Amino acid sequence: MSQVDFWYVRFPDGRVLRAASTAVLRQELSARRIPLGSTVRRSPSEEWVALEWTQEFADVVEELAARDRNPATPPNVLGTLPISPSSNRSANAVANHSATVGSRLDPARLHLIGVRSYLDELLAALDSALVPQKLLLGLIAGLLLGALLMLERTAWFEHEGRWPAAAGALLGGCFLVFEALIALLTRVTYLELARLRPARWRQVFDGAERLTLRMIASQLLVWGAIGGLIVLLRWLPHWLGPGTEGMGGKSLQILAGSVLALAMLLEALLWPVFVFWWLLPPLLVVEGSSVWSGLRQWLALLRRHLSGVFLYQAMAVGLGVLVTAPFLLLITPLFLSSFVPPEALQEAARGTRYLLLGLACAPLLTYWITSNVFIYLNLRYGAGSRR
Repeated sequence: MSQVDFWYVRFPDGRVLRAASTAVLRQELSARRIPLGSTVRRSPSEEWVALEWTQEFADVVEELAARDRNPATPPNVLGTLPISPSSNRSANAVANHSATVGSRLDPARLHLIGVRSYLDELLAALDSALVPQKLLLGLIAGLLLGALLMLERTAWFEHEGRWPAAAGALLGGCFLVFEALIALLTRVTYLELARLRPARWRQVFDGAERLTLRMIASQLLVWGAIGGLIVLLRWLPHWLGPGTEGMGGKSLQILAGSVLALAMLLEALLWPVFVFWWLLPPLLVVEGSSVWSGLRQWLALLRRHLSGVFLYQAMAVGLGVLVTAPFLLLITPLFLSSFVPPEALQEAARGTRYLLLGLACAPLLTYWITSNVFIYLNLRYGAGSRR
């Protein structure tokens, strides 16, 4: 999309919106859906300018002001495009905050900018997550993960000789389930947004194996590197720890204490990277890039929108927990000490608990993966990148 005709609009009450073109903004002005006291600018680096001082809208503001002074003025004297019923419907959709996929991608809409726009995107992601395909994938993944947790707790694993191989098999199976779920849900969400219609299963599974392998490789690289750095930061204070008494020992103790404080600070900054990785799957799906190219683009995205990524994902976590809380509350009584099944059925009760826990977490998984597609698209191609 060309960025030459892009506008930001700030209302007198402080709200900031964006318009896709000058024609759209003139239509909104002539329909009086934008106050005449608003200000506009082309990019965030420019100063806000009053509408009457802007060449593109000065004639519209003058005609509207003349109409206010003389109510008998015919409404068609404005040099603007006529307002069609379809644009009226689009504007009404904006006013009603419609969150459907098609309406939020309508180029004739005005979109909020700032924290309010973040919430609008996340609510649209919630609407997108509540479709049969994604819920089915989430439920299957929840059942499989619950089954893995159940098997890990069974008496079959009490034999010490089998434990290492079984633990590795369970870890690998859980990892593959998560990666396949991420790949399929990400692809379903992007196909719906790109084509404005439900995705077909054949389209979803097309190239899913290759995409899953790329996600596994990227996750191993990112999480492995961050995990290695955290281990190194935790090991350094022990390596520098004082082992002798006297002046040398005190100096070494001061040095070790300083290194410990710095290591704790750096570790606190590294932990969010595990969450930031979730923007890589949408990047690999949307851009179709290789692992190394995807990592470079991911780092560039974080460097440019780090604060936005942190705030977006923090809000997504909060909304996801809010959506999942009712399901967790439903099964909470089954985990309390007051629920005592017969002694001979303890294993069956424990396995059922884990299956229900996996099912209860399915909405959170589904929403989290879906929301990261919306977050990536808005940061990469939304208002923040149109400069």
